[in-house]
Amino acid sequence: MPGDRVLFQPELDTADDTTVAASLCEVRPHVIISATTPSSAVLRAWRDAMGAEPIAVVRIGPSRQPEKRGLPSMEAEPQHARLPFDVPLFSVSGPSSGAGAPADPEEAVLFRALAIAERFVQEHRAKRDRATAVAPRSDGERESVLVVGAGVVNLVTAHTLLTNGYRVTLMDAGPDPRENRPWNHYGCSRGGGNARMFTLTEMDDYHPRHTDDADSNLVFDRSPEQLGWDIRRDPAAVAGDQAWVQDFKSPPRWLTHAYNHDIFGLNRRSGDLWKEWMKEQPHIFDGLHVRHDILRLYQDEADLAASRHRQDAIGATLALFGPDAVRERFPALARARHDAFAGAIMVRGFTLDVHRFMTELVDLLEAGGAELRFGQRAERILRDSADVTGVLTESGVFHRDHYVFSPGVDGGTLLGDTGLAGQVHGVLGCWTTIPNTTQPLQNSLKVARRGHIAADANVTVGEDESGRPALMIGSGYGWTGADPRNIDERKLESIHAAVADTVELLFPDIYQSIGGREGLRRTEKYCVRPWTASNLGIFQTARAVSGAFVVTGGHNTGGFAQSPVIAEAVLHALRGRHHPMHTLYHPSRMRRALGAVPDSLPA
Repeated sequence: MPGDRVLFQPELDTADDTTVAASLCEVRPHVIISATTPSSAVLRAWRDAMGAEPIAVVRIGPSRQPEKRGLPSMEAEPQHARLPFDVPLFSVSGPSSGAGAPADPEEAVLFRALAIAERFVQEHRAKRDRATAVAPRSDGERESVLVVGAGVVNLVTAHTLLTNGYRVTLMDAGPDPRENRPWNHYGCSRGGGNARMFTLTEMDDYHPRHTDDADSNLVFDRSPEQLGWDIRRDPAAVAGDQAWVQDFKSPPRWLTHAYNHDIFGLNRRSGDLWKEWMKEQPHIFDGLHVRHDILRLYQDEADLAASRHRQDAIGATLALFGPDAVRERFPALARARHDAFAGAIMVRGFTLDVHRFMTELVDLLEAGGAELRFGQRAERILRDSADVTGVLTESGVFHRDHYVFSPGVDGGTLLGDTGLAGQVHGVLGCWTTIPNTTQPLQNSLKVARRGHIAADANVTVGEDESGRPALMIGSGYGWTGADPRNIDERKLESIHAAVADTVELLFPDIYQSIGGREGLRRTEKYCVRPWTASNLGIFQTARAVSGAFVVTGGHNTGGFAQSPVIAEAVLHALRGRHHPMHTLYHPSRMRRALGAVPDSLPA
């Protein structure tokens, strides 16, 4: 294990109390995972040795029957009892049958026990962090906040803060999204395709899920032609790129399984918030071509079977379809190639026109009295000895009570000022648009093609820039490293060609009618998404002179999907309250759990 923070000492299982107590006093662990509960004498010695440090016991029970866990939640596992000396006890009575659970029952039990232990330690460290936070103002004045970055995540956050009584200033180096400039003048949200999707697995973990899944750890070592993600023009351009890849490869599998569960728990909370928002403010969504229920297509039968288990475990499944039923129930796919799909799963979710959504949010901010500063770059974060005092821009210094940064992949010196330099890299995705006129598709799609460059694709029902019915197809993973402009055009072309192949696979008649590959080139574009090596988002909170300084970002493919729960977490931070995201997306989560990542790891 990296950092030797997880110790395996099976001999203590049959040792006497004196030996167990002596070992605990020497090692001083925060959590014991065992099949038995320590005696009062052992607990007393351990408690005395740890002083004020938190301790807990995770007891593993028989693993004959799978334990039915509830749907994924962002909340920490509840304790089952309190042992002597106020030591919390957690119990794991069998292997988890949840999404992504290991097939081996013993491994599943251990993974869940380790995840409970890690979350317990992380929550106590988060509690310690909160003890140094600045209390909200109490002088009756409306608190002010500077929101830097106008991607969809920060626009949702700014709207949430405005409606909760904050005086909001929104700043972005790019142009106003309502100006409809060329796509490459904008960041990821406004510069990519006019489509975003929410599903309960939309933000996901991309680490290997099984011991035989070696390819997942090699995606940054291979080009798209080799079914990898490395799209960089100059691999030596940024010295820190390989350190980031090493961080990606470092987490043990039990921790990445915990990551996956935590992401899905945040997705579920975000889904609840989306529902509330659409119900309470329907006028925001009325003109956005919102399409509910997503059809997930799978070209590979084994992939379909595994995904069915995964979708069932998170409560996402609505219906199942064989290949013939897909063609019958969804006429737009009737002419798809014979090998286009082995079947499909209808799941909970929705899609909408993200560009129009952003325009609506900016209009609401302006109408609500927010100060909008587009075309203005935040250059440096100013501090006194410790606390943030303001933000330097080309037009002067901005002083506010609170600061919320979500700079995407273009953070530059700003991320360096926060101590997060090198943590956010770019992963490119390609877009194209086709007509949706003859036997139009009604439900947006997710398409899985195992062993293909465009392995995952979203097909979103909406309108093109001229207002005509259209399908927006987004797909591909192209890692740019820390520099989002370090893109090899030849490698980029291979991803565009793979997206075109998916269009031809599913919609051959439309593909031919628009002129095939050459016809698609007229609508091709790409965006570079902010990504972290952990595959978790980033949520960092620090002190400002009069409030809080918050950094969010790195949400890979799930920024839009999780934007309501991110906004909720920001609101809690500004009010001095805890939110599970503060723990789960802490930028040093892995290092705080396991210690420093070694320079090299065994294969």
